[in-house]
Amino acid sequence: MKNTFPVYYKKFTCIADRCTDTCCAGWAVVADGESLEKYNNVSGNFGKKIQSVINIDEDGDTVFTPVSNRCPFLLDSGLCEMYIELGHESLCRTCRQYPRHITYFGARSETGISLSCPEAARIIMECSEPITFETENTLDFPQPTDIDPELYFTLLEARKKAIDILQNREFPISERICSFLGFSSDIAPHVRRYEYNEIRAAIGSDYFVKEKPVYSRKKENGATKKYFSDFRSLEMLDSLWKERLSDAENADTVKYFKSNPDIDWEYEHLMVYFVFRYFMTAVFDRDLLSKSKLAAVSFIIIRKLCAAQNADKEKRTQIMQRYSKEVEHSASNMEFLNITMKKSRFYSIENLINIIRGE
Repeated sequence: MKNTFPVYYKKFTCIADRCTDTCCAGWAVVADGESLEKYNNVSGNFGKKIQSVINIDEDGDTVFTPVSNRCPFLLDSGLCEMYIELGHESLCRTCRQYPRHITYFGARSETGISLSCPEAARIIMECSEPITFETENTLDFPQPTDIDPELYFTLLEARKKAIDILQNREFPISERICSFLGFSSDIAPHVRRYEYNEIRAAIGSDYFVKEKPVYSRKKENGATKKYFSDFRSLEMLDSLWKERLSDAENADTVKYFKSNPDIDWEYEHLMVYFVFRYFMTAVFDRDLLSKSKLAAVSFIIIRKLCAAQNADKEKRTQIMQRYSKEVEHSASNMEFLNITMKKSRFYSIENLINIIRGE
């Protein structure tokens, strides 16, 4: 197999008890079948503890029952009791893999690290240079798939174009994101209809010379209000998250950006993160536009949060990390946003461009 990953991927190492957050609280840890077989053979008092905390949740998954919303193996020191007692190989697939994520496309795969991990977020945001990607051969076996090969390779070309647009530093980040949305809007119907020549024609176009729509403050205010209302309705891990969103809704991003003129590259990295992680998944459902809208809406929400807190570099990274943890790791949140972005007129490409250009 061939595996593609961002250049920063191999820099990640879990920093365990030195982490400012924990991935062992708030989330239910699902134990895979292979790991469960190992746990059934653990003897002694620790084996009894493992068996006592394994249960089936309402979704039918086998999980470790949390204690005070924390994994039962999370020690006060921040270390993992399972790791200490049985070693790294004893960890279930979820714990061994996080924050790494992998998507399979038959004989190819893509891996990255999730922005929801503080150390991963720090690594993603530590270098101001444009993010690049590498591809290596692996010993993994191809995964069965029924994806259309030509659609897959055409989308690869389209994603490269999208990332090139977002990394074109001749233009401010707001202009790049608007051009990216214009490109996505142009190719989305052709992706649905498997129209490869039309997609390739769009890839060859210059999206920085498009006519700019007339700005509307009224439309901006209405759409922004809708976005923040929707995000406040999501499933939340942090009880203060809703309050932070409310504080950010009317934040002055123009003033904040003027006082922080050299941070475009951070938001560039944010957009490239979302495009790398989700753009190619359109090969499974041909719904490219929702993936592009998610990236743009995430930029709008995060930018407002940063402005509201007058965030410095470290704080901006923390805000991006918290946003990812609250939004990306809840299946119900992602499903709600996906459906809402398809159905609500407030999430139109025109509204998104209007908001991003207006601010």
